[in-house]
Amino acid sequence: MGMLRIFSPNANKLSDEGSADAQLLEVQLQNAIIQVEVGKFVSCSELLHLAVLHPRKLSVYSVSGTAGNVEHGDQYQLKLVYEHNLQRTACSMTYGTFGGVTGHHSLCIQSMDGMLMFFEQDSYSFGRFLPGFLLPGPLAYNPRSDSFLTVSSARQLESYKYETLAVATDAESRQDSDLLPKTGGKRLTPDWTFVLGEQAQDISIPSFSHSSSSILVLGERNLFCLRDNGQIRFMKKLEFNPSCFLPYASVKDGTTNLLLGNHNNMLLIYQDVTLKWAAQLPFVPVAVRVASFP
Repeated sequence: MGMLRIFSPNANKLSDEGSADAQLLEVQLQNAIIQVEVGKFVSCSELLHLAVLHPRKLSVYSVSGTAGNVEHGDQYQLKLVYEHNLQRTACSMTYGTFGGVTGHHSLCIQSMDGMLMFFEQDSYSFGRFLPGFLLPGPLAYNPRSDSFLTVSSARQLESYKYETLAVATDAESRQDSDLLPKTGGKRLTPDWTFVLGEQAQDISIPSFSHSSSSILVLGERNLFCLRDNGQIRFMKKLEFNPSCFLPYASVKDGTTNLLLGNHNNMLLIYQDVTLKWAAQLPFVPVAVRVASFP
Protein backbone atom coordinates (compact mmCIF):
# COMPACT_ATOMS: atom_id res chain seq x y z
CA MET A 1 0.00 0.00 0.00
CA GLY A 2 1.25 3.49 -0.84
CA MET A 3 0.25 6.82 0.68
CA LEU A 4 0.28 9.88 -1.59
CA ARG A 5 0.20 13.29 0.12
CA ILE A 6 0.22 16.76 -1.45
CA PHE A 7 1.34 19.74 0.63
CA SER A 8 1.34 23.51 0.14
CA PRO A 9 3.92 24.74 2.70
CA ASN A 10 3.60 28.25 4.10
CA ALA A 11 6.46 29.93 5.93
CA ASN A 12 4.02 31.99 8.02
CA LYS A 13 2.33 28.90 9.49
CA LEU A 14 4.80 27.02 11.65
CA SER A 15 2.40 25.68 14.30
CA ASP A 16 0.83 22.22 14.33
CA GLU A 17 -2.40 23.75 13.08
CA GLY A 18 -0.54 25.41 10.21
CA SER A 19 1.12 22.15 9.15
CA ALA A 20 -2.31 20.51 9.07
CA ASP A 21 -3.59 23.29 6.80
CA ALA A 22 -0.60 22.79 4.50
CA GLN A 23 -1.75 19.26 3.58
CA LEU A 24 -4.06 19.56 0.59
CA LEU A 25 -4.66 15.90 -0.18
CA GLU A 26 -4.02 12.43 1.22
CA VAL A 27 -4.85 9.34 -0.83
CA GLN A 28 -4.21 5.68 -0.05
CA LEU A 29 -3.15 3.81 -3.22
CA GLN A 30 -3.27 0.05 -3.64
CA ASN A 31 0.40 -0.34 -4.60
CA ALA A 32 3.70 0.88 -3.19
CA ILE A 33 4.97 4.17 -4.66
CA ILE A 34 8.47 4.18 -6.17
CA GLN A 35 8.59 7.65 -7.75
CA VAL A 36 6.39 10.66 -8.52
CA GLU A 37 6.86 13.19 -11.37
CA VAL A 38 4.87 16.20 -12.63
CA GLY A 39 4.64 17.03 -16.34
CA LYS A 40 2.49 17.28 -19.47
CA PHE A 41 1.64 13.59 -19.76
CA VAL A 42 -1.85 13.82 -21.29
CA SER A 43 -2.38 14.39 -25.02
CA CYS A 44 -4.39 17.43 -26.12
CA SER A 45 -3.86 19.06 -22.73
CA GLU A 46 -1.44 21.77 -21.63
CA LEU A 47 -2.16 21.09 -17.97
CA LEU A 48 0.33 19.43 -15.65
CA HIS A 49 -0.49 15.92 -14.49
CA LEU A 50 0.92 13.57 -11.86
CA ALA A 51 2.77 10.39 -12.93
CA VAL A 52 3.05 7.79 -10.16
CA LEU A 53 5.34 4.79 -10.64
CA HIS A 54 4.43 1.53 -8.89
CA PRO A 55 6.41 -1.73 -9.05
CA ARG A 56 4.18 -3.13 -11.81
CA LYS A 57 2.11 -0.15 -12.92
CA LEU A 58 2.41 3.43 -14.17
CA SER A 59 -0.54 5.67 -13.28
CA VAL A 60 -1.20 9.23 -14.45
CA TYR A 61 -3.56 11.39 -12.40
CA SER A 62 -5.12 14.83 -12.61
CA VAL A 63 -5.35 16.94 -9.46
CA SER A 64 -8.24 19.39 -9.23
CA GLY A 65 -9.43 21.75 -6.54
CA THR A 66 -12.86 23.09 -5.63
CA ALA A 67 -13.16 26.29 -3.62
CA GLY A 68 -15.28 26.06 -0.49
CA ASN A 69 -17.55 28.58 1.18
CA VAL A 70 -15.57 28.68 4.43
CA GLU A 71 -11.87 29.14 5.20
CA HIS A 72 -11.08 25.42 5.44
CA GLY A 73 -13.58 24.32 2.83
CA ASP A 74 -11.33 23.88 -0.22
CA GLN A 75 -11.43 20.34 -1.53
CA TYR A 76 -8.88 18.60 -3.74
CA GLN A 77 -9.45 15.45 -5.75
CA LEU A 78 -7.17 12.93 -7.44
CA LYS A 79 -8.61 11.42 -10.62
CA LEU A 80 -7.04 8.62 -12.66
CA VAL A 81 -6.58 9.62 -16.32
CA TYR A 82 -4.88 6.44 -17.60
CA GLU A 83 -2.54 3.68 -16.45
CA HIS A 84 -0.12 1.17 -17.94
CA ASN A 85 0.38 -2.32 -16.54
CA LEU A 86 4.08 -3.16 -16.72
CA GLN A 87 5.41 -6.54 -17.82
CA ARG A 88 8.61 -6.01 -15.82
CA THR A 89 9.27 -4.77 -12.30
CA ALA A 90 10.06 -1.06 -12.37
CA CYS A 91 13.02 0.61 -10.67
CA SER A 92 12.91 4.29 -11.68
CA MET A 93 11.66 6.68 -14.36
CA THR A 94 12.48 9.94 -16.08
CA TYR A 95 10.58 12.20 -18.46
CA GLY A 96 11.18 14.84 -21.10
CA THR A 97 10.59 15.93 -24.68
CA PHE A 98 12.05 12.79 -26.26
CA GLY A 99 12.93 13.14 -29.91
CA GLY A 100 12.64 16.92 -29.79
CA VAL A 101 8.84 17.01 -29.68
CA THR A 102 7.19 20.06 -28.15
CA GLY A 103 4.00 20.56 -26.18
CA HIS A 104 4.04 17.34 -24.19
CA HIS A 105 6.31 15.00 -22.22
CA SER A 106 7.09 11.32 -22.72
CA LEU A 107 8.07 8.87 -19.98
CA CYS A 108 10.94 6.37 -19.77
CA ILE A 109 10.86 3.61 -17.14
CA GLN A 110 13.91 1.54 -16.18
CA SER A 111 13.12 -2.03 -15.12
CA MET A 112 15.03 -4.11 -12.60
CA ASP A 113 16.32 -6.37 -15.40
CA GLY A 114 17.75 -3.56 -17.52
CA MET A 115 15.03 -2.61 -19.99
CA LEU A 116 14.16 0.99 -20.84
CA MET A 117 10.43 1.20 -21.58
CA PHE A 118 9.16 4.29 -23.43
CA PHE A 119 5.64 5.66 -23.16
CA GLU A 120 4.12 8.52 -25.13
CA GLN A 121 1.01 9.65 -23.26
CA ASP A 122 -1.43 6.74 -23.10
CA SER A 123 0.47 4.47 -25.54
CA TYR A 124 3.53 2.24 -25.21
CA SER A 125 6.24 3.12 -27.77
CA PHE A 126 9.08 0.58 -27.47
CA GLY A 127 11.53 -1.08 -25.08
CA ARG A 128 15.29 -1.61 -25.26
CA PHE A 129 17.68 -3.62 -23.09
CA LEU A 130 20.81 -1.84 -21.87
CA PRO A 131 23.98 -3.78 -22.81
CA GLY A 132 26.08 -5.36 -20.06
CA PHE A 133 23.37 -4.74 -17.47
CA LEU A 134 23.66 -6.25 -13.98
CA LEU A 135 22.03 -3.87 -11.48
CA PRO A 136 19.95 -0.72 -12.12
CA GLY A 137 21.68 2.63 -11.67
CA PRO A 138 20.47 6.25 -11.69
CA LEU A 139 18.76 7.39 -14.88
CA ALA A 140 18.44 10.95 -16.26
CA TYR A 141 17.38 12.59 -19.52
CA ASN A 142 19.46 15.35 -21.12
CA PRO A 143 17.18 17.54 -23.30
CA ARG A 144 20.12 19.43 -24.81
CA SER A 145 21.50 16.33 -26.53
CA ASP A 146 18.25 14.29 -26.50
CA SER A 147 20.04 11.47 -24.72
CA PHE A 148 19.69 9.25 -21.65
CA LEU A 149 22.41 8.94 -19.03
CA THR A 150 22.92 6.03 -16.66
CA VAL A 151 25.74 4.42 -14.69
CA SER A 152 26.32 0.77 -15.55
CA SER A 153 27.61 -2.09 -13.42
CA ALA A 154 31.01 -1.48 -15.06
CA ARG A 155 31.07 1.74 -12.97
CA GLN A 156 31.03 4.01 -15.97
CA LEU A 157 28.68 6.78 -17.09
CA GLU A 158 27.00 5.90 -20.38
CA SER A 159 25.06 8.13 -22.78
CA TYR A 160 22.45 6.81 -25.24
CA LYS A 161 20.79 9.10 -27.77
CA TYR A 162 17.04 8.69 -28.13
CA GLU A 163 17.47 8.21 -31.88
CA THR A 164 19.97 5.40 -31.25
CA LEU A 165 17.52 3.70 -28.88
CA ALA A 166 14.63 4.11 -31.30
CA VAL A 167 16.38 2.51 -34.30
CA ALA A 168 18.02 -0.37 -32.38
CA THR A 169 16.54 -3.81 -32.99
CA ASP A 170 13.84 -4.77 -30.51
CA ALA A 171 14.29 -7.82 -28.28
CA GLU A 172 11.77 -9.62 -26.10
CA SER A 173 14.33 -10.82 -23.56
CA ARG A 174 17.91 -10.17 -22.51
CA GLN A 175 18.97 -13.44 -24.17
CA ASP A 176 17.52 -12.18 -27.47
CA SER A 177 19.38 -8.89 -27.02
CA ASP A 178 22.70 -10.71 -26.57
CA LEU A 179 22.11 -12.75 -29.77
CA LEU A 180 21.39 -9.74 -32.02
CA PRO A 181 24.88 -9.53 -33.62
CA LYS A 182 24.65 -13.20 -34.62
CA THR A 183 21.25 -12.72 -36.25
CA GLY A 184 22.11 -9.52 -38.09
CA GLY A 185 20.25 -7.14 -35.75
CA LYS A 186 21.57 -3.75 -34.72
CA ARG A 187 22.95 -4.00 -31.20
CA LEU A 188 22.58 -1.06 -28.84
CA THR A 189 25.85 0.73 -27.98
CA PRO A 190 26.42 3.96 -26.01
CA ASP A 191 27.35 7.16 -27.84
CA TRP A 192 30.06 7.85 -25.24
CA THR A 193 31.22 6.54 -21.89
CA PHE A 194 33.19 7.95 -18.96
CA VAL A 195 34.83 5.71 -16.36
CA LEU A 196 33.87 6.76 -12.82
CA GLY A 197 35.54 3.91 -10.95
CA GLU A 198 32.71 3.81 -8.41
CA GLN A 199 28.96 3.43 -8.25
CA ALA A 200 26.83 6.55 -8.62
CA GLN A 201 24.07 7.63 -6.27
CA ASP A 202 22.47 10.25 -8.48
CA ILE A 203 22.73 12.11 -11.81
CA SER A 204 21.57 15.69 -12.26
CA ILE A 205 21.41 17.75 -15.45
CA PRO A 206 20.91 21.45 -14.58
CA SER A 207 18.83 23.49 -16.99
CA PHE A 208 19.62 27.00 -15.77
CA SER A 209 21.72 29.25 -17.98
CA HIS A 210 24.86 29.49 -15.81
CA SER A 211 25.68 25.82 -16.40
CA SER A 212 24.06 25.18 -19.76
CA SER A 213 26.29 22.23 -20.63
CA SER A 214 26.95 20.50 -17.30
CA ILE A 215 26.23 16.93 -16.21
CA LEU A 216 26.75 16.29 -12.50
CA VAL A 217 27.21 12.81 -11.05
CA LEU A 218 27.32 12.06 -7.32
CA GLY A 219 29.48 9.03 -6.63
CA GLU A 220 30.28 7.16 -3.44
CA ARG A 221 33.33 9.32 -2.67
CA ASN A 222 33.58 11.81 -5.54
CA LEU A 223 31.56 14.48 -7.30
CA PHE A 224 31.96 14.63 -11.09
CA CYS A 225 31.04 17.46 -13.46
CA LEU A 226 31.12 16.72 -17.19
CA ARG A 227 30.19 18.42 -20.43
CA ASP A 228 27.47 17.12 -22.73
CA ASN A 229 30.07 15.29 -24.84
CA GLY A 230 31.46 13.36 -21.85
CA GLN A 231 34.57 15.48 -21.24
CA ILE A 232 35.39 16.13 -17.58
CA ARG A 233 35.01 19.73 -16.34
CA PHE A 234 36.03 19.15 -12.73
CA MET A 235 36.04 16.48 -10.03
CA LYS A 236 35.76 16.93 -6.27
CA LYS A 237 36.94 14.27 -3.82
CA LEU A 238 34.60 14.02 -0.81
CA GLU A 239 35.80 13.30 2.73
CA PHE A 240 32.43 11.88 3.79
CA ASN A 241 29.67 9.56 2.60
CA PRO A 242 27.18 11.68 0.61
CA SER A 243 23.45 11.05 0.91
CA CYS A 244 21.96 13.47 -1.67
CA PHE A 245 22.75 16.52 -3.76
CA LEU A 246 21.10 19.27 -5.80
CA PRO A 247 22.67 21.75 -8.25
CA TYR A 248 21.01 25.17 -8.38
CA ALA A 249 21.65 28.53 -9.99
CA SER A 250 24.67 30.54 -8.83
CA VAL A 251 24.87 34.34 -8.76
CA LYS A 252 28.36 34.12 -10.25
CA ASP A 253 28.60 33.51 -13.99
CA GLY A 254 30.28 30.30 -15.07
CA THR A 255 29.79 28.51 -11.75
CA THR A 256 27.23 26.13 -10.24
CA ASN A 257 26.01 26.03 -6.66
CA LEU A 258 25.52 22.63 -5.03
CA LEU A 259 23.54 21.52 -2.01
CA LEU A 260 25.20 18.38 -0.70
CA GLY A 261 23.96 16.26 2.21
CA ASN A 262 25.97 13.57 3.98
CA HIS A 263 25.60 10.81 6.57
CA ASN A 264 27.23 13.00 9.23
CA ASN A 265 23.97 15.00 9.43
CA MET A 266 25.53 17.87 7.49
CA LEU A 267 24.18 20.08 4.71
CA LEU A 268 26.98 21.69 2.67
CA ILE A 269 26.87 24.38 -0.02
CA TYR A 270 29.57 24.37 -2.69
CA GLN A 271 30.31 26.78 -5.52
CA ASP A 272 31.84 24.36 -8.00
CA VAL A 273 34.55 22.76 -5.80
CA THR A 274 34.75 25.50 -3.12
CA LEU A 275 32.89 25.02 0.17
CA LYS A 276 30.90 28.19 0.94
CA TRP A 277 28.69 27.23 3.88
CA ALA A 278 27.81 24.27 6.13
CA ALA A 279 25.04 23.49 8.61
CA GLN A 280 24.53 20.73 11.17
CA LEU A 281 21.15 19.02 10.94
CA PRO A 282 19.37 16.80 13.50
CA PHE A 283 18.95 14.09 10.85
CA VAL A 284 20.51 12.63 7.70
CA PRO A 285 19.14 14.51 4.65
CA VAL A 286 17.90 12.09 1.99
CA ALA A 287 16.51 14.64 -0.51
CA VAL A 288 16.89 18.40 -0.96
CA ARG A 289 15.09 20.96 -3.14
CA VAL A 290 15.11 24.74 -3.60
CA ALA A 291 11.75 26.54 -3.67
CA SER A 292 9.98 29.78 -2.82
CA PHE A 293 7.23 29.60 -0.19
CA PRO A 294 4.61 32.30 0.50
